[in-house]
Amino acid sequence: MKTRTDQAAAQRAPGSGWRRMAPHMTPLALAALSLASPYARAQSTQAPADASVLPAVTVTGTASADATTEGTGTYATKNATIAGKTAQPIKEVPNSVSVLTRQQMDDMNVSTIQDALRYVTGVNSINYGDGTAYYRARGSQLGVEFDGVSIVSGLQYQLQFDLAMYDRIEILRGVAGAIDGIGEPGGIVNLVRKRPQDQFHVATETQVDSFGSVRQMVDVTGPLNKDGTVRGRAVIVGSDGTQSIDRTRSKEVMAYGAIDWDITPRTTISASGTYQVSPTSGIDYGAGGVLNSSLTALSGQRVPSSYTQNFSPSWNYAYTSIEEGNVNLVHRFESDWKSSTTVFYRHELSKANYAYSGPGATSTGLAEFGDQAQRTAYDWFGADTNVSGPVHLFGQTHTLTFGANYSVTTSSALSGYQAVTGPYSALGLFSLYDPNAVPKVYVPYTFGTNTRTVQYGVYAQARIKLADPLTLVLGGREAFLQGRTQSTLPTVEDWTTSAQVNHRFLPSAGLVWDIVPSITAYANYARFLDAQTQTTYSGAGLPPRTGEQYEVGVKGSFLGGRLNTTAALFRINDNNRAVDDPAHQYYYIAAGKVRDQGLELEVTGQPLPNWNVYAGYTYLDEHYENDAPDLTDGEDPKHLFKLWTNYRFSQGLLSGVTVGGGMLAQTRISRGVEQGAYAIFNAEVGYQFNKHVNASLQLNNIFNRGYYIRPPGAYYSVFGDARNVMLTVRSDF
Repeated sequence: MKTRTDQAAAQRAPGSGWRRMAPHMTPLALAALSLASPYARAQSTQAPADASVLPAVTVTGTASADATTEGTGTYATKNATIAGKTAQPIKEVPNSVSVLTRQQMDDMNVSTIQDALRYVTGVNSINYGDGTAYYRARGSQLGVEFDGVSIVSGLQYQLQFDLAMYDRIEILRGVAGAIDGIGEPGGIVNLVRKRPQDQFHVATETQVDSFGSVRQMVDVTGPLNKDGTVRGRAVIVGSDGTQSIDRTRSKEVMAYGAIDWDITPRTTISASGTYQVSPTSGIDYGAGGVLNSSLTALSGQRVPSSYTQNFSPSWNYAYTSIEEGNVNLVHRFESDWKSSTTVFYRHELSKANYAYSGPGATSTGLAEFGDQAQRTAYDWFGADTNVSGPVHLFGQTHTLTFGANYSVTTSSALSGYQAVTGPYSALGLFSLYDPNAVPKVYVPYTFGTNTRTVQYGVYAQARIKLADPLTLVLGGREAFLQGRTQSTLPTVEDWTTSAQVNHRFLPSAGLVWDIVPSITAYANYARFLDAQTQTTYSGAGLPPRTGEQYEVGVKGSFLGGRLNTTAALFRINDNNRAVDDPAHQYYYIAAGKVRDQGLELEVTGQPLPNWNVYAGYTYLDEHYENDAPDLTDGEDPKHLFKLWTNYRFSQGLLSGVTVGGGMLAQTRISRGVEQGAYAIFNAEVGYQFNKHVNASLQLNNIFNRGYYIRPPGAYYSVFGDARNVMLTVRSDF
């Protein structure tokens, strides 16, 4: 919808499968089917003297790992798919992994990914002012997967679907290139869709808040034929209302549909489609910081205002539509091996007309304004195919995964900018306190760019059981990437290559030690590669950023897996970063180095049967060598604490009552203007009227703390939400 960095702005702007049995089957038939299954073992006792009495049969075995969180009622989950394409026990993964379950998203009453990730350990979620956000962990940006399919440039500054269509959000912090591909070392986010269920079910959700917003969701799922081999799901969401910032109004309509079809008892094909439109009026990108007396640089001060001030004219408008399709084919072999192939496509159209201020402002709130028009079309395509299964060697069972993936992102962007003459002095300044005085003028498109980024590779992972308590996890990827750009306005030019990476190997290695059944220690090493688009004075592209991560940690799984804990120490060395060429202005050399290191602590799950808790603490130390932090680097707090908890009374006079709340606290950050340390507190109380209907009342930002999510720089700033109340009513049939 606009430029993605202040620097750029300044330059432009002076299911369940077949685990169901027919109801007429006898216990003997069930036992016989279990004996025939490759997933089960059976032991028979000696036949009794009375031949008419059947021998007792004991069936033991382990069901296929499942990472689904819907319906579990807990913040803890035993498995995740983000670390190796298949569901793996989180305790056995030599990486820091968090999972935001469906229950936690419901308890927090969040519907956007930026609000959800704000409460994930170690993640910095920063709103951009137009419904989009950018996300960081361990000092770098996060990448994204949609149902395990890696998509280039699909998360940062991109509008996402309403969270009603997702079962869970998985987050792996740190280097993940061996499986995910070329990208920054912050980690990856995996958004996993809800799947159709094999029993009919209807759920609704109605939300009303004190800003005047209303949101309605309906979710219907169940079998579509008599034997349940075809199952469907539909989720519809509509919302309309104002926001914490004055005069900003957003609407949204989303429709999601999915079908699972068991072609055979071992083969399932899944298909889904989603469509969403999101118009917003009165969008506000905030004000920049106050300039010094010579109006040449920021003074470190902000423009005085309330924390609900809208600094943009009411005619600002943006519209975004997103369409997505996903097809997945899974086959389970008799040998316990499984193959999975997924094809993903998403199209987004974003267009906007708006005015914004900057660079900077005077101490009296005067600033330059310009009108901007933009239209951008994005297309993302991704495909991933893999096979995985056990190998029995030397008395141990090992697991192998082999795969290949391909991702292409294309965009076609048009934009225009028109400086507007203001009433205050020859500089053409307007008052930030009267932004409606900024006229809406015709802005023709004067800049046009096409981009195309292709990434593909082959990957493998081996979980080698060295001994009963010790597992070696090896991974590797042969990576390829090409980025190309083309100018279409003011003149059409030839395509040029902006980034090229060929035949680069990205290794990873981890060691997992099961100290006792409930406690695991791990260590990992991984290398990463991130392409750069800056050019040297000679016109050549810069080599990729390279580096490695070292991580050690301890994980615990207690109370039968209901309570999980993680403690991790990490260090990431980031080399060859683009820095300004001291001898040639506007050109770059690959000489910057950064070391990000720190500590992460996390507790999630149910300490008591009716008590859910999620708590995470992060310490991050960033050290720059021959480099300086850019504006987004300055937004990484050194200390970050997050908490959400919920308790349900099940006995006595308070039976059916739930109480809960959350806290988010962080130390200072800066983008030129400093945001001091702050803490936000939320509280919630709810009641279960009967087995079908419950309601909750949530008070956010209890003490009405004024703060910036994104402090002012030369351009833009975003306030945190003021105190607000939300009523949520849910039904479940």
